[in-house]
Amino acid sequence: MKFGLLYEMETPRPWHALSEYNTYWEALAQIELADRIGLDYVWEVEHHFLEEYSHSPAPEVFYGAVSQRTRNIRIAHGVRLLPFNFNNPIKVAEQAAVLDIMSNGRMELGTGRSTTAQELDGFSVDYDRTRAEVREALDIIVRAWTEEVLEYDGKLIKVPPRRVVPKPIQKPHPPMWMACTAPESYEMAGDRGLGVLSFNFNWEQVQKSMETHRKACAHRSDLVPKVPNENFAAVAICTVCENKDEEAVGLAGARWFFQNVAKLFEPLMAKNKLYSYEYLRNLFAMDQNPGDATDAQLKNHDMIVVGDPDYVVRKLEQFQKAGVDQVIFFKQSGRIPHQTIMRSLRLIGKHVLPHFNPHRSVPSEGLALAAAGS
Repeated sequence: MKFGLLYEMETPRPWHALSEYNTYWEALAQIELADRIGLDYVWEVEHHFLEEYSHSPAPEVFYGAVSQRTRNIRIAHGVRLLPFNFNNPIKVAEQAAVLDIMSNGRMELGTGRSTTAQELDGFSVDYDRTRAEVREALDIIVRAWTEEVLEYDGKLIKVPPRRVVPKPIQKPHPPMWMACTAPESYEMAGDRGLGVLSFNFNWEQVQKSMETHRKACAHRSDLVPKVPNENFAAVAICTVCENKDEEAVGLAGARWFFQNVAKLFEPLMAKNKLYSYEYLRNLFAMDQNPGDATDAQLKNHDMIVVGDPDYVVRKLEQFQKAGVDQVIFFKQSGRIPHQTIMRSLRLIGKHVLPHFNPHRSVPSEGLALAAAGS
């Protein structure tokens, strides 16, 4: 089982002149440490207008810095928004190819369409066209990467013959993923040959979704990439700690995250009825408002992994037994201090990664630097 980090660039109020500066530079330091201890992936979102929850509108810019400060960690978009008003698919292909070059072949592309009214309305996106636009965008991206001259005559977008440069260095092209939350999206990802980025926090539903994805992978009818990606990645909120004070901080971060995700869905629930409160309760596997959940309730949640190293290992073993290919740790959550995250990463490198892969190769200088607290 592989492990990654997820970044939303959360920046809670109250803000000051260096709030976003600190968010970005602390994230960069955390990712550098993650690379040294041997984590496999870093994922960063693309979001717009989502105050406090996500200040990450330009992941391709941030990843330029990441590519030059890391050596081994896979640099993955989780996700690029593909409706045309957000991003022209040719630009997505070009930017991803440059990142693949600059990272020496470590780029992976996760894709999605957004589920917030703030973003969709802010870019004048037609809700009813998002899935069709994403499907055509996926075709264009793969063809831009792999064909000498791209020409596309779609129902929604047309591209005259053009030579798209540069090409990625991974051949035939970098691995591709799809963000999944709605139940039908897991089947769609499998049918298209895309890996799953599951943003569902209901463990029972996640397990059912893995089976749905596997079945769809076995009977594909709409393959997008040249090489299918059958991996399933699940997100878990994680803080590894050695005392009760830091455990309380980690649980407070989880509470903040759940509460603010729920707020993001409210405009769509009121405007388009795309989501219901019952849907959110099922998504989070919680009967009450997340803000009212006690520390004990949060600690017992299947997908909140906060505690000492032994507790974290035992809890993560359920992901491994279920067949999850990658657990993506969400650590920069709410107001969790930077140094708490750094200590958590060191504990992951010392206790968690060796348990799940005792043969994992970590450069000796990486272990020494991590232990020294650099």
